[in-house]
This record gives sequence, C-alpha cells and structure tokens, in this order.
Amino acid sequence: MQLFNRRLAVLGATVAIGAAGAALVIPAAVSSASTTPDTVTTIPALTGVGTTLNINASTAAALTSLGVHVAPEGTATATGTSVTFPITSGYVEIHSNKHHRPGYIEGSIEHYGSGLTLTAGSTVVTLSDFVVDPGDSLLYASVNGVPDKAPLLQLDGRAVTVSKDGSGDVVLNGTIANLTDSAAASLDSAFGTAAIKGGTPLGTVHLVAKGTANTYTGKVAEIPRVTGTTSLDLNAKTAAALTSLGVTPGVTGSATASGSSVSFPITGGDAVIHANKHYAPGYVDGVILHQGSGLTLTKGGTTVELTNFTIDPGHSVLYGDINGTVPAANVPLLQLDGRPLVITTGGGQVHLDGTIANLTPTAAAALNKAFGVTAFAAGMPLGTAHIAASAS
Repeated sequence: MQLFNRRLAVLGATVAIGAAGAALVIPAAVSSASTTPDTVTTIPALTGVGTTLNINASTAAALTSLGVHVAPEGTATATGTSVTFPITSGYVEIHSNKHHRPGYIEGSIEHYGSGLTLTAGSTVVTLSDFVVDPGDSLLYASVNGVPDKAPLLQLDGRAVTVSKDGSGDVVLNGTIANLTDSAAASLDSAFGTAAIKGGTPLGTVHLVAKGTANTYTGKVAEIPRVTGTTSLDLNAKTAAALTSLGVTPGVTGSATASGSSVSFPITGGDAVIHANKHYAPGYVDGVILHQGSGLTLTKGGTTVELTNFTIDPGHSVLYGDINGTVPAANVPLLQLDGRPLVITTGGGQVHLDGTIANLTPTAAAALNKAFGVTAFAAGMPLGTAHIAASAS
C-alpha cells in the first residue's frame, strides 16, 4: 500500500520517497535491523485461533477469598480454570536471532470483543479487547470499555516454547502473565483492598495463531506501538448523498468531530519495513489500531456504528466492527488508495495527507441493508485520510 509504504519508510528509515527520491532521517525511537544474521518467520495477517489463559490456582484462591468472581466476557469461553480469547487480527514475527530487540518474538495480536469480568458484590470490572505486544512482553486492555494506555499484564516468556500443531498453526506455550503494578493498584482501588500486588501471576498463556507464514531475511526497520491520530475529511459528494438519504454521520467513543472532519486516536500497533520492495503482501507489514473509537451513521431510529478500526497496511484495507459485533475475523470496511499521498514532517510527527478511503463491497451491502436503500456502492469514497503519527 503506497500510503503506508511511504509513511512507515519516513518513520522507520532513511528511504527514498517520491520521484525526486527525497530522504528523511530515522527517529531514535524506531528500531533498525540488527547486523546479526537473522531469518524471520512472519504471519503478516493473523486470522485466528485464540489465546488461552490457564488461571493460576493460588491467584484464583486469593481472589475467591476476597469475594472476587472471575468470568469470561463477550466471545471469550471458559473450560474449568482456563479462559480462551479469540484472536481477531494481528501481525507476528519470530526471529532466529534470539538477541533481536525488543524481543525475538514481536508484533501485535488483537482480541477484540472478548475479555474477563471481575465481580465483587455490586462492583464489576471488565477487562476486554486485549492487545498483546510480544516484543515488549506486555498485554494492554480496555477497562470498562475504555482503552487503557497502561499495560495490564507483564508477560514473562523465559519458559516459552514455539512449535507448530497438526494444522500448521504456530503455537506459543508457557508464558507467565503477571499483573503490572498499575493494574494491581487499579484493582485494589476498585474492590477496596490492599491485597492485589504487582507481579501476581494471573496465569499461564497458551497461544495458537493461524495465518499464512512467510520467511525473509532483510528487514530495514520496525515501528513498535505506533501512536498518533487518523482523521477523515468526509467526501463532499458522499456527504451530500448521505444528507439526501436522511443519514447523519457522527462519532462514538474517543473519536472527535470538527466540521466535516472526524478523528480517531491511534492506540497501538506494530509495523515493519522490508528491504525487498517486492515482498508480498506488501513491503510494509503490520497493524495500526484505533480501539475505542469510531463512526456512526444515523437515520431515524436506526444507527450503524463502525468502530475499533484496524489498518492492514500490507493489504491496503481498514477493518472494523459493525454495531459492536466482532466476528472471527474483522469486517473489511474500507479499501485504502494511497496514490494521492502528500508527506510532510513537523513537531516530531510525520503527516500524511491525501489517502482516499473507499467503501468495500461488504460495507456497502451492510449499509444498504441497515437503511433499506441501494445507494451505497463499493468504491464510494467515504473521505480523505490525514495521519499524524509517531513511534511511542
């Protein structure tokens, strides 16, 4: 995808951009490829299966003594003392160089629409929409529906084993998930105790990841935990068409609106730039996350919510949830055309302006069905994207 090929090249390395071959300098926060020989096995687009947490027996007993009941939330399922959270999207790579930084297993693994509830009396804490950052050994979550910038779990992978199962899926087994200090303090505050401590082992993780694997040797740079904002200027003709249909656009969650522009905070993600520009599916791989925000379309008593956007730069697609429903794989909502892109820099950020976001056939069909019309068509330009991005 041209937008992200250029965008991440700006963030990640000194790379020629545009016909004139202008170069930009790599920021210190971005990790460059090591000079140590390294063969990488990557799954550029995860399509399942799930992450299972075997809850630590001592921790479970301690929570019971505090009167705290643990239960699955959303699409999570429980069997005995194990809870499984379906993987909804993500990017993973495994390096043969075990000294690779920030970690020899890295990427971003999303579990939208599932989680855990902790209940004591009338107090309920919902931990959901888990995002695993294996490179930095952290798990992030939404707390009571709001994405938390502080990590929930520290992941201890010293005993992890990596293998493949009979279906060819990648299996990571044996990681210990420990509560972070900030998570423990928040839970103590919620339940009025002082018994929950940072470092408490919540359980052992068993992760099975499905997707088509590739192998490569020449990565230029990685951008871990991308931050910033993606905004969309609604296309004037499409806005007029919506008005004629009686459909009013709006925002939900942490998204904001100003005039005909809506903005969505970037909440995380991971991206890599390949030295081989012919690398498939795209020489830029990864995911860019926008948890807890979205766009609404309302007509009378009908409202369609498009939320939790995930950008797959390799395939030039934006995925998301429709009306809070998280399927096994996210719904493709927008096809991203980066050919008109213009790049500028300033204030420690890279600004990318001009990418056209067009409705996919799936999104057009869903909107036509919701509003009882035939006016939404695949390829209809929803608007023009503007991105202000930096590496955390």
